[in-house]
Amino acid sequence: MTHLRPIPVLQPGEAMAARLAREPRAFRLAELVAMSSERRARTAIERGEVVRLLPDAYVSSLHADSFVARADAALLWAGANAALSGAAALFVWGLIDAPPSQIDLVVPHTDRPRGPEWVRVRRVTWNLTAGRVGSLTLVSRDLAIVLGFGTLPRDSRGRVVYRAIATRATTPDRLAATLARVPRCRSRRELLARIEAAARGAESHLEEHGARRVFNTREFGQLVRQHRVRVRGELFRIDMYDAATMTAVELDGAAYHSTPYQRQRDVRRDAILASMGILTVRLTYADITERPQWCRSVVRDVLAVRRTTDSAPQRSAIGGMRR
Repeated sequence: MTHLRPIPVLQPGEAMAARLAREPRAFRLAELVAMSSERRARTAIERGEVVRLLPDAYVSSLHADSFVARADAALLWAGANAALSGAAALFVWGLIDAPPSQIDLVVPHTDRPRGPEWVRVRRVTWNLTAGRVGSLTLVSRDLAIVLGFGTLPRDSRGRVVYRAIATRATTPDRLAATLARVPRCRSRRELLARIEAAARGAESHLEEHGARRVFNTREFGQLVRQHRVRVRGELFRIDMYDAATMTAVELDGAAYHSTPYQRQRDVRRDAILASMGILTVRLTYADITERPQWCRSVVRDVLAVRRTTDSAPQRSAIGGMRR
């Protein structure tokens, strides 16, 4: 995993501090000296214009708190065989939105780097393959999920799995295969449950929660998960569908249903489905997570009413039902 690190070239009259300010990355002392001179490099360090984050890993003081600079410093310090892992790799891959305060690394078991608290090193005996994103070396998306899943807050773990699958960064089968070859990882059972839920068709934590915790009783066993219908040439995915009554149950997470555009899209969708006699019942994130019994009662009552009317294809179109 060794990669050449080009050394920036100073322009005539350009100060080292000004040049490094344009480089959110780490440098060895020898690189700073080669860029200018030993005297100018040490002067920049003494003035605090360049700071040492780790042994022989220096960054511009402007970028000392930057995730990219700190991640690059950790990789430079740990050696050519190191790779970003866990939440650090998940952030670089775009699978979590906020950079972690701790940098996770994996290294071969023969390497023994020891760093400060903000760097966590895992030594592994299994084959380690890594790729590159920009200037950073990191493990694959699948391995980042397996190693980082248990370190994330509980309310964000599912989103990582479903986002990776929804964006086609991985598949449930690939994730399961990667998990099988890693002997130790945190929250293994929970991750496996999420992978299995995704393999069954769940595309969000809310859908998984609804299927496992809310509509998991026998009376809702007839609901088809992730049903797809085509109306007027458009394909629609329904979270849960009762074929006998032509009723769609949608579990609306805030991330995809809260903006004016998204609400307008949902209204249009409900109208198109209603033109075929399909009634849409929408339940919000708060409904599903805070009052599951109410959700069961609403869906139960709607299905009961729909069963007592005429056959589904002959029903008049009904708009989406909301609280």
